[in-house]
Order: sequence, then C-alpha cells, then structure tokens
Amino acid sequence: MQWEWNPSLIRKTVWDTTFRRGWRAWLALVAVGFVFAFVGASNASQLSFVDAADRALGTSDIMLPHNVAILNTYFDNIAAVRDLPLRSSELAQGFVDSLSKSATWVIRLLALNPRYFAANPGEVWANVIIVALITIALRFLVQNVIVVGQHRYVMETRFARKVPWRRMLAPFHLSTLPNVAWVMICYHVTLLLWALTIVGGFYKAYQYAMVPYLVAENPRITWGEARALSTRMTDGYKRRMLVVHLSYLPIFLLQAVPVLGLLVVVPLEAELGAELYFTLRGNPALDRELFVEPAFDGVPYVLRPADERAGSAPAYLLADLDIERPHAVRGPLPYPVVDLVYCFFAFCCAGWVWEVALHFVQEHEWVNRGTLYGPWIPIYGVGGVGIIVLLDRYRKSPERLFFLAMALCAVLEYVCSWLLDFMFNTSYWDYDGMLFNVNGRICLAGLLAFGLGGLFGVYVAAPAISRKVGEWPQRVRYGVAAALVAAFCGDLGYCVLHGFNSGSGVGERL
Repeated sequence: MQWEWNPSLIRKTVWDTTFRRGWRAWLALVAVGFVFAFVGASNASQLSFVDAADRALGTSDIMLPHNVAILNTYFDNIAAVRDLPLRSSELAQGFVDSLSKSATWVIRLLALNPRYFAANPGEVWANVIIVALITIALRFLVQNVIVVGQHRYVMETRFARKVPWRRMLAPFHLSTLPNVAWVMICYHVTLLLWALTIVGGFYKAYQYAMVPYLVAENPRITWGEARALSTRMTDGYKRRMLVVHLSYLPIFLLQAVPVLGLLVVVPLEAELGAELYFTLRGNPALDRELFVEPAFDGVPYVLRPADERAGSAPAYLLADLDIERPHAVRGPLPYPVVDLVYCFFAFCCAGWVWEVALHFVQEHEWVNRGTLYGPWIPIYGVGGVGIIVLLDRYRKSPERLFFLAMALCAVLEYVCSWLLDFMFNTSYWDYDGMLFNVNGRICLAGLLAFGLGGLFGVYVAAPAISRKVGEWPQRVRYGVAAALVAAFCGDLGYCVLHGFNSGSGVGERL
C-alpha cells in the first residue's frame, strides 16, 4: 500500500481504537492517567479531576490559607533566611508559595491537629519539602518511564483488540531500563530549556514529539538517535500535525470538565499521538534500521477484514517483562517465635528500668517512665526484636550491624515520637538540649547507645535468652509467654480506653 499523509484516515483510526476496542484498554489508560494525577504529575484535565475530588471530600478547607500563613511566618523568622537579600524579593516569596502549594495535602493532613501544627511549623516545612522532592523524583524518574510503557500499550492496541495490561511493562527489562530513563530525562530537559524561548519550545515540542514512541518501540535507542530520527520523521509535517491537533480542539476543551477530561481526553490524546507516530513511521524515505518491531508494519486492527480480526495477537520482538518472585533476603527467623516473645519483654523491661533509673538520678524522683502502666516500654521491645529479626544476618560484620541498628532505631524513635506528638499532643522524650538532635526527637548520643545495644542484643542477649528459655519445659515456656502477652494486651487495652500513662516527668502535654 502506497504511503500518504491522510488526516481523515488518522482521525478514523484514532476514533476506532479509542472507543471501539473494548473497555479493558480504555480503563487501563484512564487508570494510568489517574495515578499521574494523584501524584501531581500530569496534565490539567487530570489534575482538575483530582482537585474536584478534593472539593467533594471537603479537603480544600477554608483554613488552608491560615495554615500556609503560619508556615510563611516561621520561614520569615529564620535568621539565616531573613538576612538573605533575595528573601525580600518577589522571586523568593513565589518560591515559598509554590513549594507550599505543591504539597497542600500534607498541610491539610498535619493541620488536622492544630496544636501540633502551630507548635511544629519547622517539621511541617520539612515534610512539605520532602513531599515536593518526592513529587519531582516521581515526575522525572518514574512518570517519564511509565509514560513509555503507556505509549507501548497504546501502540499495541492498534494491532490487537485484547492487549494484556502487563504489556505496559514490556520496555522495562533490566538491561534497557537505565537507557529508557536517561533518554526520557534528556527529552524533557531539552524541551524545558527550549520552552524558555517560548516560540522555540512550541517548535521543538513537535520536532521531538516522536521520541517517547521511538523509545517504546526500541528501548535500546540512544537519545541522539531518537532525537535525530524524530527530527527526520516530523520534517515537513509539523504544520500538518498541528492542523490535526486543532481538528480535535472541541474535544480537548473537555479538559475543563474534570470527569470527562480524565475519561475521554486522556485516552484520546494517547491514541492520537500513537496514530501520528505510525503514520509518520510509514514514510518510505526514512531509514528503517531503528524501527525494530516488524509487527508495527502491519495494518491497524480496526481496518483489517473481520476474518483477520479474530486471529491471535501479533508476536513482538519486545517480549513480556519476566516478573519473578524475589528470592528471600533472609532465611527462617533466627529464633523461634516464642523466644522472640521473651526477647521482646526482656528489652521492654530493660528499657523501663533504664528510663526509671536515669530519671531518678537526674531528678531524684521515682516515676513510671513508660507509655503504659506496666513495667515495660514497648519501643525498646520493638526495636530490639526488629534488630534481631532484620539484622541478625549481619552478625559476621559488627561494623555494618552497628550502623544499621542505629539507622533502624533512628527511624523507629522518630516515628514513635512524631505519632505521640501528632495524635496525643504528648512528649515522652525530648533531646532539644542534646548535641546533633533532630527536632528533639532523636539525637546522636541516643543512636550511638542504640547501636551498642543492638550489638549486645544480637551477640549476647538474644542467644542467652534463647538458651535459657530452651531449658524450660515446653508447658512452662509457652504458659509464661502467654501470660506475659495477656498482661501486656490488658495494659494496652486499658490505655486505649482510659488514656496512656502521664504525670510528673512522663507524657508531657505539648
């Protein structure tokens, strides 16, 4: 069949592949679009859908401007920031505003506890920055790669009615994934730089429009090859591509309607881009070396005779990604579960004795320093058992075990402190006066102690407890463990109903 640029045929094929190929393929594109919208890395039609959902759920509350004002006031009062000449400019203020707007859901979530929000604006800012950085990473490292998989799926739906969703993963083999990510980063950075010239950005967007589709067909193609081939493919056709896009303008205006924008415009845009790629791909004047899928040289599924449509899906050179169950990182538990129960209570009680004795030495008063009423502090037990279960495999490397125990305890202690603060407005420990502390929740001295404790637990305490408990009769071993668990659960249940332990030197209200 002789190749030609036929806008009518393009529009017909786009319409058929978008709305007549089955609900599964349509739903797959909508689902991918919704995921992009949820992480805040998508086009206006999808983002408007999520914004509408926020309003329907009442999350866009009237307190948001007040909460942002609290964060801005805190930012203004930081001495190191206040003295910067740039800080007084509109550019800096715009940066602060854009940063807060990029993670408004974090602000809304943390503002559910107004007392916590007002008392910890610095920590709220840290969370906002972390979420903003994660969003950027999702956009440049994850979304860009997923877009290639989405394009691959759309391209294959042109040749078969029922395309498995797993075909979105076809370009992501271990040997090709780094190249896919690199090419897409180069593609977006190049377009971003050209966008600064306004007119140049519009021109280059059409000139390099075929790059994501070239990568979807040939994940081994380099950025230079993809850029050069896209340039040759679109040479002399950029204005015609624009005319085709303008012919869909009435439908694209549905982006202003949140639900229709996601359910109609997103699949239609995906199919239109793929059809433009296949139309330009058929130009016989192009060098065919980088077009590696012979199946893509065929006739679209929707244009084939009925008897040909009933055949099996084409065989692609780009095979399915083999998803295998990962090999177990560790073997069985280093100790029987009943031994770990005794380790948990041993560490809980040891932590309680340590906290009570330390407070007595410092304040000269006896105080139950635990969150519960019994002689145990759960965070010590959870941390100790966590080190044994997760890090026992590193017992041959004490240095590695030490630092990993520090890292594990840092996460555990910070999260527990934050939860107690956010949920109950209480503080059971405060390291504000300690050297190298993070918001008073963790400090270097404490983490060093936990690292040494982890070594003691793995090399001394756990083996000794297991050996001693193993000498008991089985009935006694399980009976005592059951009694300890029952007492602990009873204590925890009482705290849930009547409140956790608080008083002099413990559970300070914030």
